[in-house]
Order: sequence, then C-alpha cells, then structure tokens
Amino acid sequence: MRRLMAVLVASVLALAGCATTSPGANISGTGVVLAIQETTEASTGASVAGAIGGAVVGAVLGGQIGGGFGQTVAATAGSVGGSMAGSSMAARASATSVWIVQIRFDDGIDRTVRVKELPAYRPGQRVRVDSGVIHPIR
Repeated sequence: MRRLMAVLVASVLALAGCATTSPGANISGTGVVLAIQETTEASTGASVAGAIGGAVVGAVLGGQIGGGFGQTVAATAGSVGGSMAGSSMAARASATSVWIVQIRFDDGIDRTVRVKELPAYRPGQRVRVDSGVIHPIR
C-alpha cells in the first residue's frame, strides 16, 4: 500500500508541473486585429482529477495481477496507464472553446492573446487590450 501511495503522489506532482499561464494575460495597448483562430482547450483541473482517479483505479486493478514483485510492477504499470487514460478522457470531456487573437500593436510588434469569450471584433478592426482583455474601438 505504501508503494501505491508513493506512485500516486509522484503522479500528482508530475501533473502539477504541467500548469501554464495563458498567453497574452499581461499585455496592454492598442492595435489592429490580424487574425482570430478558434480552438479547444482542456480544463487542467479536470485533467488532474481524471489522472488521479485513473491512477487509483489502474493501481487497484494492476494490484490484482500476480504476486510479490510482479504484483508491484503490475500495480505501478496500472497506475501510470490509468493516470494517462483518465487524464486524456477528462480533458476531452471538459474541452471548451477559446480564441487565439493575433494583434499588431501600435509599436509594430505582433502579439497573441487567448480569450475565452466569443470575439466581438473582426480582423482589420482596431482594439484596445487591457491586461489581456480585448475591447473593440468604435
């Protein structure tokens, strides 16, 4: 059981290192929208929860195989495989739409801002960006 807990803790720590900040969150200024691309993004929290649940289920199922060292290996392999499968399934189930907006700012530099709401602006339109939030200039 100690080995199982060690594997679960290692899995959680490995997944926690995967968190990122959204691109464009600290950008401010004015410019012109160059392009808008819709994509999907998985929820990090759901992926972690799925990974933990999958690791537990995989370890329990793997622990039913064999005995001694072979049982430990099977539980570890089940935990890793279950973690990967659980994370993937949870990520697909919780995917949401996001928009990647490319903006050429007045300083001549092109920057990318990721937004979670449907854009109220179009390519070619002037916008103002305040800490990653885009507002159309009318």
